[in-house]
Amino acid sequence: MTGRLDSLIRAFPKAELHLHLEGSISAQRFLKLSRKYKTEFSGLSPAEIRSQLFSYSDFWSFLKAYRVVCEHLREPRDYAALVRDLGPYFESQNIRYAEILMSPSIPARFGFDVGKIIKSTTTAARKVAAELSMDIRWILDCVRQFGPEAAQETAELAVQFREQGVVGLGLGGDETAVDSREFEDVFAFARAHELYVHVHAGEIGEPQSVWDAIKILGANRIGHGIQAARDHVLMGYLKDHAIGLDICLTSNARTGAWAPISQNPFWLLYKRGVPVTLSTDDPGLFDTTLLQEYALAIKYFELAETDLTHIALQSVRSAFLPHEERMKLMQEFQNSIHELTAQDM
Repeated sequence: MTGRLDSLIRAFPKAELHLHLEGSISAQRFLKLSRKYKTEFSGLSPAEIRSQLFSYSDFWSFLKAYRVVCEHLREPRDYAALVRDLGPYFESQNIRYAEILMSPSIPARFGFDVGKIIKSTTTAARKVAAELSMDIRWILDCVRQFGPEAAQETAELAVQFREQGVVGLGLGGDETAVDSREFEDVFAFARAHELYVHVHAGEIGEPQSVWDAIKILGANRIGHGIQAARDHVLMGYLKDHAIGLDICLTSNARTGAWAPISQNPFWLLYKRGVPVTLSTDDPGLFDTTLLQEYALAIKYFELAETDLTHIALQSVRSAFLPHEERMKLMQEFQNSIHELTAQDM
């Protein structure tokens, strides 16, 4: 049965809702940038980069590595190259829809031209999407540690670039660093401009962090949210209000947010009716793919064919799309999945 499930999930159309552009970087791409800018890593091999830099003792060491990566992204074409690198990844995973997170306040902090960077990345994304007959949307992610002023600047950029595919405003980084109330006005601004709200919460913080994301910031979807499994009332609320959780199994294990994978609360959340999806988070930095995330879920949580179908379709239900576009994509997914599951694979 596992062989059939593996074949099915390879063939299924998929949506990935939680993928950080900066964290998609491969060791090979990082090495090229290091040599381009003559940084301290230029003499390493890709294997050494993976073992020395793309290796983490905890969540905060991961954030340090993430910062190092971002320090190597200095020009619009550096970001555009990451988008182009995602093309073969999307094709190999049969990803038909993707929401990519990007943090413009990081290059802004380094003094780089953020407007040109966003234009370059969104232009590259439109070309990739056209070539693959898929859809790519963007969530501009605020960095919690940078505070509400930088977040407001990101919110204004999200409004400015809506016509280029930006659909949401996010809040990422260290969820324990700054109280959500500090960002209440920023996200009220985002909602007033009809942007979706995506908040990293309940990854390393308490279940209250998820409540705050919902009640204070108006989150439409939660990045990670695994700590919600510790609060049965919260799980019921997420189910009743159709607030999805982007579950990233490998990410949680690699950062120590919840390890080992076999004990991740993904299965509990799913069985309680919480809308859960699978994503990679930072596929380059965590050396994973969406197919691998599904394979891990099959291995550790004994997913049946109906479970795979439900989770794949949930990724469309949770997408930040207007109703008509979401329903069209849902129909496409349903038709394809029905055809595949009817076959003797």
